Amino acid sequence: MFTPTTRIPRRPLLAGAMLAGTALSLGACAVGTESGSGGGGSGGTRAAWWGGDSENGAVNAALDAFTEETGTEVAREPQAWDGYWDRLATQTAGGNAPDLIMQAGSMIPDYAGRGTLLDLNTQDTLDVAAVDEGLTEFGQVEDELFGVVAASNAMGLVLNQDLIGESGVTLPTGEYAWEELAELAASASQSLGEDAWGLQDGGGDLILFILKVRDDGRQFYADDGTLNATAEDLTAWLEYWEELRSNGSVPPADVTAEAQGEIAANPMATGRAAMCFGWTQDFISYTRLVDSPLTLHLPPYVEASPSLWMNAASLWSVSSTTADAATATEIVNFMINSEAAISALGVSLGMPPSQAARDQLSGSLDEAAQAAMDFMDVVAETSTPLNRLWPAGFAELRTLLGDLNEAVAFGDTAIEDAVEQFFTTADGFA
Repeated sequence: MFTPTTRIPRRPLLAGAMLAGTALSLGACAVGTESGSGGGGSGGTRAAWWGGDSENGAVNAALDAFTEETGTEVAREPQAWDGYWDRLATQTAGGNAPDLIMQAGSMIPDYAGRGTLLDLNTQDTLDVAAVDEGLTEFGQVEDELFGVVAASNAMGLVLNQDLIGESGVTLPTGEYAWEELAELAASASQSLGEDAWGLQDGGGDLILFILKVRDDGRQFYADDGTLNATAEDLTAWLEYWEELRSNGSVPPADVTAEAQGEIAANPMATGRAAMCFGWTQDFISYTRLVDSPLTLHLPPYVEASPSLWMNAASLWSVSSTTADAATATEIVNFMINSEAAISALGVSLGMPPSQAARDQLSGSLDEAAQAAMDFMDVVAETSTPLNRLWPAGFAELRTLLGDLNEAVAFGDTAIEDAVEQFFTTADGFA
């Protein structure tokens, strides 16, 4: 059975990450890790969000535009990703939650279940008609709407074109299988020699495991929140990545562990991996770290059962205790639909959640951001929505799979024991 060791603590990667025991955005692209500074505005309506300097500047600019257009001041409460959820939980428990709250899709069922979020369907002025159809379910619980997607993202396969060219491999242009990806990674590693690999280790990424299960034609979760994925699925998944480690197609355990939580230190960022999986935000970050040209592609997929989905990087919710639901709802509308807000936000929070917003920004972005936005258009055509929001325990399972994959990689636990612990833990949330 796996037990924690004193090795370097594992941390989720930049785009999907948060500390164990707290909320985890699917994506959630955990934008920003720096302490945020507030912008202008000290009005009665309060807005809270997570982010670093870039995100804070963009949201503040959008709120400035809202104030200029409406005359309504907004008090701003930005917070670094680390600490955001602790602060929000404390405020909520004390009956002092902000009026407008940036939320994560994985946390909405919990907050809504405790009656702390407003059902936005009760607000006749809410206007979310422009939001992509595949994103609307992220804010829904049963027939109620507790969040509107602020930004979207999707998982892709990042290629370092210099290393790909050096290795002589070619990624298929149509559908392709995970087995084909393994063959490409092995071939690239053999060509690149020591201290460079065809692919980064993705065995601990629950999102990738979900993609694989969906490739097989099944939803990862049943509609009631129990797992459709089986012990056989996870066994095959962990064996897949163990084989890639054993033949040198992906980095050894120590290299992968040393880079956890530090995107700038992982093999793709340091020019030692030809391919890696990442969210659209990760791709943009990589382009700023790597001198070689990078491209973003679809991960393995089957046309008959597309595994990708348009993901909610973050959402806007309204507190159930707000004294002015109308104003908070007006701000949500503005952030999603206003040309001024769309221009101010750009892609700082993720990809815009509507085609109208993406069309507005198209041509005004830098090359990397434009490539990521173009990729989202491809995803929109080759994806199917999730059947439900992430249920209770998703965040814990996401962290656990990463820890178990690392333990298997270091030889601390057998795959059979890792699988048993994963499903025993999952059963505890059922």
